[in-house]
Amino acid sequence: MDHKKTAEELLKHVGGSENIESASHCVTRLRLSIKDMSRVNDQAIKTLKDVNGTVNQGGQYQIVIGPKVEQVYKEFEIAASKDQAVSPSNEVKNSETPKKKNVFSRMIDVLMSCFIPIIPVIAGSGMIKVLCTILVSAGVLTNESSTLQILSLMGDGVFYFLPFFVAFTAAKKFNTDHFAAMVMAAILLHPNLMAMSAEGATSTSFIGIPLQLLSYSSQAVPIILAVWLMSYVNPIADRLSPAMVKVFLRPMLTILIVAPVMLIVFGPLGDFLGGYFGKFVDVMNTWGWIAVSINALIFPFLVITGTHNALIPLIITMFATKGFDPVLIVSGLVVNIAQAGAAFAVALKTKNNQMKGIGLSAGVASLFGITEPALYGVNLRLKRPFIAVLIGSTLAGAVAGITGVTAYSFVSPSIISLPIFIGDEGFISLVWVILSVITSFVLTFIFVWLLGFKDPVDEEKESKQTVTHTLESKDMNDSPVENVVEEHVASPLKGEVIRLSQVNDEAFATESMGKGFAIIPSEGKVVAPFDGIVVVISKTKHAVALVSDNGMELLIHVGIDTVKLKGNHFNLAVQVGDQVQKGDTLMVFDKEEIKNLGYDLTTSIVVTNSDRYPNIQLKTGNVTYGDHVLNT
Repeated sequence: MDHKKTAEELLKHVGGSENIESASHCVTRLRLSIKDMSRVNDQAIKTLKDVNGTVNQGGQYQIVIGPKVEQVYKEFEIAASKDQAVSPSNEVKNSETPKKKNVFSRMIDVLMSCFIPIIPVIAGSGMIKVLCTILVSAGVLTNESSTLQILSLMGDGVFYFLPFFVAFTAAKKFNTDHFAAMVMAAILLHPNLMAMSAEGATSTSFIGIPLQLLSYSSQAVPIILAVWLMSYVNPIADRLSPAMVKVFLRPMLTILIVAPVMLIVFGPLGDFLGGYFGKFVDVMNTWGWIAVSINALIFPFLVITGTHNALIPLIITMFATKGFDPVLIVSGLVVNIAQAGAAFAVALKTKNNQMKGIGLSAGVASLFGITEPALYGVNLRLKRPFIAVLIGSTLAGAVAGITGVTAYSFVSPSIISLPIFIGDEGFISLVWVILSVITSFVLTFIFVWLLGFKDPVDEEKESKQTVTHTLESKDMNDSPVENVVEEHVASPLKGEVIRLSQVNDEAFATESMGKGFAIIPSEGKVVAPFDGIVVVISKTKHAVALVSDNGMELLIHVGIDTVKLKGNHFNLAVQVGDQVQKGDTLMVFDKEEIKNLGYDLTTSIVVTNSDRYPNIQLKTGNVTYGDHVLNT
């Protein structure tokens, strides 16, 4: 993957930096807030090789890339900064009013921005806790071991001090002072405040106002609200502070205003919401396998809409408060494996070589927790495999719920993260999760096989076969080799002539369709290479077949896989049956646009009845229209 090229193409097709209000990314998606969606070329973005799909949801344009999204995002930031620096429309950018998101979309956006960046350290810490469980289960350490206690401390640190991490990410999201935000977290977790709460006191007062004493370790809501308020207070404090004393007066005013509101209002509010969240978790635990099955059923739809990351704050809070998750990660695991099972089934059942390759690679990616290639590239595209995923994952979710599969660490569920499901029961819990994985994969695979799907036509192969079959079916009254008139084929394009063996397309490179040559075009025009008649034009306009006045059958095929463009960027100048003279324009194509979409424009020119010409001679190198290239 050329991350720089992909980023530049994406920036171009979303309308440039002046059309972007904000940009971020999650584990697999580039997430953009777009000012004017009419300027976004969604179709062009979808045709990029490194893009698995797009989703326009809740005022956010999401580009599904996969596990390399972070590298693409970095290049995207660089490209956007360069574009903004040279853009003459910066004034317009600042004056435009971005499209307002609804309240729910804004809340989801804030939560994801606060939690997604800290997932790696949470996952790493969680795996340390899993390691502790494994070491105890294997008898390597005892519960009283000081080594185990230190390891547990390492694993618990991020959860206990979660407000610090959320303070930093929230400050970045709300574009405010990072250090002042972390001061707010320090106030929440101050030992004296924690001690007052631990001693049994339930409340105190601040300047006569009642202040409820609570434990804020592992709490996220109070600090998010505090940093949000600070993003408004800090600029006001900055304006009110004289330059001579601004260095201390601004943060002082900010702390004095925000901290009391945080402790008096936001803290109890967070505790209130946390209480309802605890009840929600208890209900899910009570429902058991039903909750896992229902979540497994709806999870693929959350991925499609891009709202699945809204579950991340719930999961993190669940681990911080309960220490385990019996539903969300478990259902995510069976869904990921079901996506893999469906993709592998399609790969084995399809006769389309391209789909076979996509299915295999997407299936492997799903096993390792990256499901978008399978979801968008295979299962959702073919429809019935997606139905099989829903059935298989729902049934496997029931199996996981009945056997009590539970996640003890927040790591993306996949075959390599199965140890996160090992609990106090020991390795028997690993047996149950493996059973759930096998159930999900096998059932989904079987349902795909039984339901079937409409096998996609290998369009490129069909296009070539249609052209050659039509040529072969023409009544050309093939004459014996010795009576064949000598032919001279002029170059139909301007560019560099290369041998067919150098073409990155097996059908042409092996000369299975006939001998000939290829041209790497420098201009987007194709002309007639001899006097003759147009006998075939592909429905996608990228290929033309002619027969010369002396009986030579010639196929001109512009580009590799350009059939996928569905005729876009190609304009024909002739119709089937037209008589043409050497040099007449056959078609024009937008060379730069097609190239920018990632297509190889190497054009193959093949003599499809080359068995009639045993002594074909070829000239390579740079040519222009009309230069003799092939002689017989």
